[in-house]
Amino acid sequence: NLSNTPGRSSMATQTRNPLTGDLFVVWTDEDSGGRNEIMSRRWEGATRSWFPGLSLAADNLSQSRWEDAGPLVFFDSQGQGILVWTRRYLASDGAPAERTEVLWRAWQGAVWSGEAVLMHVDTYLPGSYGLLPVETPGGILLFITFDNGYRTTTFQGGAWSPVSAPLYLVFPDGTRPILAQILRDDEGLFHAAAYGQNSLQAGLNIWFHDAYYLTYDGSTWTPPVNLSYTDGVADGIGLEFDHHGNLHFLWSDPDSVYSTESLKSAIWERVYDGVSWTSNAEVTTYNPNQAIDGFSLTTDSTGALHLAWSEGLLVNNAHTDLDIYYRTGRGLTWDAEESVHTSSDPSRYPVLVA
Repeated sequence: NLSNTPGRSSMATQTRNPLTGDLFVVWTDEDSGGRNEIMSRRWEGATRSWFPGLSLAADNLSQSRWEDAGPLVFFDSQGQGILVWTRRYLASDGAPAERTEVLWRAWQGAVWSGEAVLMHVDTYLPGSYGLLPVETPGGILLFITFDNGYRTTTFQGGAWSPVSAPLYLVFPDGTRPILAQILRDDEGLFHAAAYGQNSLQAGLNIWFHDAYYLTYDGSTWTPPVNLSYTDGVADGIGLEFDHHGNLHFLWSDPDSVYSTESLKSAIWERVYDGVSWTSNAEVTTYNPNQAIDGFSLTTDSTGALHLAWSEGLLVNNAHTDLDIYYRTGRGLTWDAEESVHTSSDPSRYPVLVA
């Protein structure tokens, strides 16, 4: 138990420093006032120990009386490490002025640098920010997303470039994709997975998303392609290349009674070989009344895919008895799935690092 605190823990993420092999785990914990703080522990590969030790409190990297959320921790192949998160100030909580900030720290080899402001907005924005890092030859390119808008900035040599003005993804057909994950290929093309409007806009379907794919060459976005379309809705998305260069696009469907397109709770996949997409296929082995509740997809240095997910039973439209499952993928085939963690408590939101 890495958090081991009375408050509720959430938004866990992790990454590995490729130069040292150390693992960094970051999450949010509720403090005594019900506000979230950014917490962290580090697994040191050389000593095979957690720092701080598990008998000690985790590092509080925000230490703020305001609301901190959405942490991102990321290392590039050169060992540059960043921690980025959002903070909101609300007048009703006693803030002298309402505002929204994106804050950051850099890994300095043994400790994190002091907290600093990366972006400041003079208003309280209650929606969800996304922090999407991409390694480029020029450093770590960070997309700061908010709904269908985004800003960019690059981290290199311990400093950030100026944050760009906001840009908005709005296409002639009315699609307004919300970026969820971005990869860069060897040719410098960016591949993005996004949430967008459901293909069926009748009734409560308007509150559900489909899974979209689009690319970016550094100046222009291609029109988004709806990959889930009428075969389901998306409440989770994953995007990775395999060792053959095929692009794997995965999404999960909750099987909600409130959407007539959400027909089966499963993890679905389509694969792009550079020419065309395969048809939708289930990655998980279907079980009666199956409930998929979040997944994590990554690839290792050999290009093998690793997939972990939370699976249980769908009872009265609720996901219950959730355990963690895992399988590996090699090219267009997946190895047998296996149960890797069971508990009397629901196990949700696995996070993988290869």
